[in-house]
Amino acid sequence: MTHTAILLAAGKSSRMGTLKGLLPWNGTTLFEHQLSTLSKSVFTDLVVVLGFEAEKFFPHRINHSAKIIINEHFQDGKCSSIIAGVKAADILSKTILITSVDQPLQAVIANNLAVNLTKSGCLIAVPTHQGKRGHPILFSAKLRHELLSVKEEKMGLRHIIQQHEKFVLEVPVENEQIHLNLNRQEDYKNALKKYTRR
Repeated sequence: MTHTAILLAAGKSSRMGTLKGLLPWNGTTLFEHQLSTLSKSVFTDLVVVLGFEAEKFFPHRINHSAKIIINEHFQDGKCSSIIAGVKAADILSKTILITSVDQPLQAVIANNLAVNLTKSGCLIAVPTHQGKRGHPILFSAKLRHELLSVKEEKMGLRHIIQQHEKFVLEVPVENEQIHLNLNRQEDYKNALKKYTRR
């Protein structure tokens, strides 16, 4: 069974002030951390969507066999990158994981989502910690068409989740990092202190 993971790394990182994907994280960069984590997971079809200053990421994927997609329309927002990634996904994939470069992953959580969604017959799986939903989000490939139609003005992926709320599977995990979003320098500095190796 094929599972696709789409890693979004096309944005300008305006709030951070520097490319988030190239920030140090556990002895490597956030970008390489995400690639390495996904390479250890069940997600064998890996699609990376780049955009702003894409060439700066190329030296950081030497040891990974991901499909690199350049989103020339990255300024239109995250939805344009999601669509570009889904278009490149293996047509035989049963699930599609969507994650951003600033949301540090753990393979065990990604795998857990895949196993549970496949067993459940639901359409969407989200991890939860202490009752609060986090990321990454896993979609059944049955929603491929809807993912290809995602729009910024309709709240992006949130709209799809709301439309199928009855078929959303919540998967409890013992890891608060599923709530981590590294949007600003303060977020990043706090996360470094709390979650990375000294």
